[in-house]
Amino acid sequence: MRTGAAGGRAPAINLKKTGENITRMRKEAGISVRELQIMFGFTNPQAIYSWQSGKSLPAVDNLIILAAILGTTIDEIISTEEDDHEDIGDVEEGIVIFTQTIS
Repeated sequence: MRTGAAGGRAPAINLKKTGENITRMRKEAGISVRELQIMFGFTNPQAIYSWQSGKSLPAVDNLIILAAILGTTIDEIISTEEDDHEDIGDVEEGIVIFTQTIS
């Protein structure tokens, strides 16, 4: 997490999980990398593979287009460290409930 201008903590983008989201959503939409490449007008698919592997993020304009193509929102595509901590909280809560159940 990063410290924001107001002293609060701003979430950092988790590139790997964001790439996994892009890959999963692309597959769920039934779109190949080649088809996505054509839709964006890219000469080669390298940028898309880079997004999917978490090496880079789409530029904001491409992110808006990607969300529209995939029928989702930018918020659903981008994964943050904050999202990761929420998942951990859910797991911890489940452990507590399970422990109470078997006690």
